[in-house]
Amino acid sequence: MKKKILKSYFKLLAFFARIFLKKHKPFVVGINGSVWKTSCRMIIYQTLCKFINTQKIYTSNKNFNWELWLSLSIFQIEEFSPSVFSFVVTFFKILYKTLFVAKPYDVLILEYGIDTPWEMEFLLEIVQPHVGVFTAIDSVHSMQFWDPWKIAIEEKKMIQNTSEFAFLNIDDKYAMSLIDNLEIDYLTYQTQWYDSKANINFENEKFSYQNDKLLVDFDLNIKEKNIKISTNLIGKVHYGYIWVALAILDIINYKNWFGSIFDKFEDLFLEYKLQSGRFSALKGINNSIIFDSTYNSSPLSVKSALNTVNNLKKELFSDREVWVMLGDMRELGDLTESDHRKIATYVQWIADRIFTVGDSMQQYFLNEMEKIWFDMDKIKHFENSIYLWDFVKFEIENNKKEIIVVWKGSQNTIFLEEAIKFLLENPEDVNNLTRQSDWWMKKKMKYFLS
Repeated sequence: MKKKILKSYFKLLAFFARIFLKKHKPFVVGINGSVWKTSCRMIIYQTLCKFINTQKIYTSNKNFNWELWLSLSIFQIEEFSPSVFSFVVTFFKILYKTLFVAKPYDVLILEYGIDTPWEMEFLLEIVQPHVGVFTAIDSVHSMQFWDPWKIAIEEKKMIQNTSEFAFLNIDDKYAMSLIDNLEIDYLTYQTQWYDSKANINFENEKFSYQNDKLLVDFDLNIKEKNIKISTNLIGKVHYGYIWVALAILDIINYKNWFGSIFDKFEDLFLEYKLQSGRFSALKGINNSIIFDSTYNSSPLSVKSALNTVNNLKKELFSDREVWVMLGDMRELGDLTESDHRKIATYVQWIADRIFTVGDSMQQYFLNEMEKIWFDMDKIKHFENSIYLWDFVKFEIENNKKEIIVVWKGSQNTIFLEEAIKFLLENPEDVNNLTRQSDWWMKKKMKYFLS
């Protein structure tokens, strides 16, 4: 009965969202995939805001990962809690905005996040994007879909219903399977490796570390056009999304009879602020560097984070040790065991020490590390992140070498961000950690005290 009421409520808000969008006619950019959607969305948003001052750009700064998210984003509702009072208040806010609010934005950037089969069709009934960006498919959400290919079938529907232009990740086989039947123009972009055949690619990556800040320079290429980029965003995935953002900027400029961004600049400095827990570099105790990627975890995102840290170590920090903190990867369904075992062979070449939290890490990952003859004295497992921080803090403070500490884990009983709090050099950086709202803190406190 409760589910039926919720579904009816979602459909009612979706009805008003369709009316609202039909009335105001914004240019809609849609992002989908099972990993990196939010990072991609925020890069596109901040890039457009930097260069466009004649139009209003909007994207939500929240992540509502269910059917309600899209409607809330369309109506710019940033605060919502799952309560009867909040449902009622939200309905009347949406009703008022539908009837009386003037056009709130010209460009709307939406994240088409799904957790269950047929959810994408519901979102597309609300709005079909003019431009679609397909990130990548990983085994996260396999619990609901049973198989990554089934996730891909649902995710691909957004690009198949995009009206004008698509950006496809050349390093994702599911994205590339769209090409043969795609009826709109598209460009491929790169998120891994080098010497890519993608239309949008990068090369000549060079890191620097100054005043406790990491920066990177690289060349971005789109066919015959090139711009040298300097940015605080580290990692190949981000480089690809910066190029996609600049290409979308060019599409909007073209529609408004403005010149191409590529004709105006030969080099750009682009500073971004991503949402918390998505590979942020923080200063830790004893001159350590903390890479906080605790928002969520999946096999592909673990490998991407470790690959980036490995490249940084080779170029800038050859004398540092790399310590890897791994929490369970959730929502993998039948792939839980195999995916936790797969990352073991990858971690062994990068980590000097490993710290784990969660049953799946203990049952599968540690067992696999033992099978491949990793020195098990370099691994320590903890029941939860509260037990982890005290031990790790002592180890960092008494280690002779400076350390790079990589944090990667899912939410819901893992909560590695709570351990990071006690390892920060600057206490104010707690505000940069994920899931620090009152609602989340109450939920975490209840878990840790149980």
